[in-house]
Amino acid sequence: MIGEEVAGVQAVKIRLLLKVVFLFFGTFLHELAHYIAALIFGRPSGFSVVPRISGEHIVFGNVKAATRFKVLSSFIAIAPVIWWVVLCLFLAHLRMMRINAHLPGLDIALSPGRMRTLSWTNLLLLWLAIQFLWAGIPSVQDIRTFFSGLISLSGALLCGAAAVVIYLIVHTRPGLLLLQ
Repeated sequence: MIGEEVAGVQAVKIRLLLKVVFLFFGTFLHELAHYIAALIFGRPSGFSVVPRISGEHIVFGNVKAATRFKVLSSFIAIAPVIWWVVLCLFLAHLRMMRINAHLPGLDIALSPGRMRTLSWTNLLLLWLAIQFLWAGIPSVQDIRTFFSGLISLSGALLCGAAAVVIYLIVHTRPGLLLLQ
């Protein structure tokens, strides 16, 4: 009975290690997005992509930063999602992606039919796609930080100012935002 529990724990550790190794590049890109945003909106004080276990959660990496206004931490927290937007615009520029009024469509030549003949190139493209997607997924901590930055005095002021600007644009130049 005890031997089975030890084997189960070892299996979990092996799976965790494989996940960390497999997603290391995407984790680096994710934390790099936070770090670049911290350089723009605050002062970064720490950068780590060394995974650790915190309670019942796995922390793949983290960036520590100080900001002058709490709302700026929201921009640092949402940086990986901005990474996705930049990536989509870059792929559209390379004509690998179409962006229209509905959903974006990918034109990457990595289809299930092509994947029947596995090659190192196909595997590399698939791995890179997974890394780029992993880099843009906000963590639970990112989401908490984003909303705590918005639910602050500076966040309320920013949201209020944005609402006033949008109201003025809509009422002075109705066709500008194409909301009609």
